[in-house]
Amino acid sequence: MQSSMTLELRPSADSGSSDVDAEISDGFSPLDNSHRDVADEGSLLRRAEMYQEYMKQVPIPTNRGSLIPFTSWVGLSISMKQLYGQPLHYLTNVLLQRWDQSRFGTDSEEQSLDSIFHPSKAEATIWLVEEIHRITSSHLHIASLWGSDPMYHSFIDPIFPKIETSS
Repeated sequence: MQSSMTLELRPSADSGSSDVDAEISDGFSPLDNSHRDVADEGSLLRRAEMYQEYMKQVPIPTNRGSLIPFTSWVGLSISMKQLYGQPLHYLTNVLLQRWDQSRFGTDSEEQSLDSIFHPSKAEATIWLVEEIHRITSSHLHIASLWGSDPMYHSFIDPIFPKIETSS
């Protein structure tokens, strides 16, 4: 009796690697990847929970008042991150990108946003949305979004301000 073996090649889950994962199947039982999914999901939940707990601790700047010229919401957010040394929440970054995308095809698409919205008002709007995301977002929701977006890392800011701990 001859046994049939198949080899299934997939790109490695490590995005920075050119390696390939391989699994061998005897052709009789389906490949079971559920153990990987559960482990990955658990890891994603833990990361989302740690991220959300960290973001809750980052204080919203209170000394604001600079008039930041800007042409797009994402552009304004980049300037704010540089000026205040603060990250913006993943959900805020996603929202700002969508606001910019929603302008495509409008009469004001080519118009600089700071000529439509006063820079102070626009900045205050972003900080208000940021406060909502930092305080009230569920790590379960964040993990769910991250799980459906392989590029979610691109919306997480690599800025880590020192958090004052009360002793």
